[in-house]
Amino acid sequence: MKTFSLGTDALGAGVAVALLAGCGVLRQAQDDMQPPGAMPRTTIAMRAAQRSGFGIPAPVSAKSGIYVSENLSSRSDVFGYANNNRSNGPPICSENASSTYDLAVDDKGDLIVPEYNAIAIFKGPSMCGRKLGSLHTIWDDDYPVDATSSDAETGTIAVGVIQDAGSGVGSIELCTLKSGCKTNLTHGSAMNLVFAVAMSKKGDCWASSATPTALTYFRGCSGSGQPATGYANPSAGGLDIDKNGNLVSISCSVVSCSTPALYVYSGCKPHCKKIGGPFSMQGASMYGHLNEDSSRFATADYQYGQIDIYKYAPMGITYTYSFDNGLSAGARMGAAYNPRSRE
Repeated sequence: MKTFSLGTDALGAGVAVALLAGCGVLRQAQDDMQPPGAMPRTTIAMRAAQRSGFGIPAPVSAKSGIYVSENLSSRSDVFGYANNNRSNGPPICSENASSTYDLAVDDKGDLIVPEYNAIAIFKGPSMCGRKLGSLHTIWDDDYPVDATSSDAETGTIAVGVIQDAGSGVGSIELCTLKSGCKTNLTHGSAMNLVFAVAMSKKGDCWASSATPTALTYFRGCSGSGQPATGYANPSAGGLDIDKNGNLVSISCSVVSCSTPALYVYSGCKPHCKKIGGPFSMQGASMYGHLNEDSSRFATADYQYGQIDIYKYAPMGITYTYSFDNGLSAGARMGAAYNPRSRE
């Protein structure tokens, strides 16, 4: 196994990245930054359920909420929290899934969880529904980290792959639950280390990549892609689309996160017009997603092991509160509202 280091960022989140020789698969290892021997803060009952291979269903009243993924070297979890968790309550439910980085919710409230070389789909619109099924990436040794779809059960799912085993560079794979992943979109070495993907209702796709930091646009989610000009992010990071069709872009990743910030762009087809940002964020958050009316933005803060909630507008964000009950500092994390932003 050939190993190389991407260094340590100024926020103290140490990251080591390994490349499996011969197959080009990117893997990530991070420390569980808890004291030695410390017990996770999640309830004992929930941990027991996760170990036994079963998630915990949500109460009947849980029609909406916030999904959180957490991936440490020792475990992988997907939890559901109350939509308003100012009281820092524990998870209300969980899914039996092993998230790699981010997760997402579609227009129907179905949950999309990228796992190692697979993507799992769970039934919505209520929280923590039954598993609808899973699909595999094009190559067995691909490493998906993000995904998005307006209809994960019957429509197209765009999957962000850090580095696929076929081309050796980052890509977007287009998949369906019925047929799996069949189409691979890439822009060569200019789109290496893809950390995030976005797809509009009109069927356009974007990929955020880290080496070099770039945003790549695929009209109609097809072709060889175009570099998005006017893209000002100094670092790659998570993507979302607000109710006005603006691209919401986090500048922070495990590769580089000296100054976590949020940018808002219009266009990017391929020219981006910056309409907001950089907006400062609380800690090192690589991923985040908007709620249904784009009034709130939840980010997964891996520096402090918490979910940070902001009031959102294209011209500015305002921090409101955080919750961390059941989460651990140092975990690779994603956060997504259910229901999600209505573009």
